[in-house]
Amino acid sequence: MSVAGWIVVGVLAWVAVALVVAVLVGRMVRLRDRQVPEDPFPRPAPPPEQDPSWPHTGGRAPRTPEPRRPRR
Repeated sequence: MSVAGWIVVGVLAWVAVALVVAVLVGRMVRLRDRQVPEDPFPRPAPPPEQDPSWPHTGGRAPRTPEPRRPRR
């Protein structure tokens, strides 16, 4: 086999190994993403009743802004 043939074989082997590693890493990332913990600070549920005194919002009171968290 000539030198060019060995180079082609080497490049094809490199591509095959790279594809196998990429698939394995992709599966590992996908499995890791399934294990995300739940939100430690769940948002409170909206109030069930509607206030008819707020017609411009469809009967709902306007939301109050959430307090800002200090920057670190």
